[in-house]
Amino acid sequence: MSNFFNRDPRAATDRTSKALTEGAGLLRGPHRIFPLLLKLTSDGLRRQFQQQHLYSYANTTRPTADALRSLIRWILNAQRPDGGIAAFYSLLSGYSPSYPEVTGYIIPTLYDFAHLTDDESALHAAERATRWLLSLQMASGAFPSGLHTREETPSVFNTGQILQGLVRAYAETKDADILARATAAGDWLTKIQQPDGSWSGPAAYQEVAHTYYSMVSWALVLLSEIARDHRYAMAADKNIDWALTRAKSGGWIDGINLRGYPNFLHFIAYVIQGVLECGILRRRSDVIQAASKPAWLLLRRFEITKRLLGTYEPDFSSGRDFTCLTGNAQMACVWSRLFEATGDLRYLNAALKMNEMLKQLLQVRGRRGVVGGLAGSDPIWGAYQPLRYISWGCKFFADALMLEERLTRFVEASECAS
Repeated sequence: MSNFFNRDPRAATDRTSKALTEGAGLLRGPHRIFPLLLKLTSDGLRRQFQQQHLYSYANTTRPTADALRSLIRWILNAQRPDGGIAAFYSLLSGYSPSYPEVTGYIIPTLYDFAHLTDDESALHAAERATRWLLSLQMASGAFPSGLHTREETPSVFNTGQILQGLVRAYAETKDADILARATAAGDWLTKIQQPDGSWSGPAAYQEVAHTYYSMVSWALVLLSEIARDHRYAMAADKNIDWALTRAKSGGWIDGINLRGYPNFLHFIAYVIQGVLECGILRRRSDVIQAASKPAWLLLRRFEITKRLLGTYEPDFSSGRDFTCLTGNAQMACVWSRLFEATGDLRYLNAALKMNEMLKQLLQVRGRRGVVGGLAGSDPIWGAYQPLRYISWGCKFFADALMLEERLTRFVEASECAS
């Protein structure tokens, strides 16, 4: 039975509490009522009349460079006075507090954009975000879980995602203190890793092991390369080997293990993305092949139905009928990277089509917090982060568009040279 129906009472209570808290935001900010009703109405009409299998993603309706700038502008607007990036903008309650996890892996995106466009504001935002994160590091080397306002308990996943940002910040600045902080985080992660390669216990979400912690392994490989310390790469290999023991013959990688929640595409894509990036960096064809199986299966689903479902049952047999936009953006990244790894143009073709579909869903007008942002779900009331524009969705879509810019230039140059 799906874990969507086998709910954890604690998860249900947490969702109810969040809904009540955000709903109360309308009482404090009645100016949000009209934009909320407008978005609900527009998504309802589009869902009713749009033939979902006829997305006109074959024709460019918005230049990629413009869409990319709007996403980065949304992220810059979401940066809080403390330097952290808000988790989301809610149509009910406005901006959330700063979110350490997401702030961490947004740093590489900001640096990539700054180099691509010579945008000084993105560079300064990355530097501010780095300083804020360093102020949160615990004596153990770990970073805290949850939003900045919550009780500080160490988190494996947050530490891994923040480690991505610290590694990139050191690569850009050569600041020895940043490298020392990054290695402290890496040391903590390797110290608490289980003998089988997984992470579980008090610092893991719901205290169980998750295959989407492959994203933590990706950060450790990056640290290994920049610190020139093979211990971190060995820990990453150990975790990826553990994750691949959960791979099924049909391509599904089991072990997402989120009690009380369905298998959102976002977490499925996390598993694939972390495994793939480790395989590429470690030059492991077996790992790349393992990631390509579910990625190819989802590509075929997308090509046939012109959409991906917001959740999937194991073996991708069925799922819930909404779109998890963050997961879509992540799959565009995965397909682009598989094109780089394999040279198979079908992956690039799927990524370009996905990007085109997502570009059409970016808000082009409205209030700050909405314009340029990517919603959690389509329609906006879908099960993943409902009624929110989320910072990690913007991050992954910006990454996908920057990959598009780079790879299309590569393909065009190759065609001219042939």
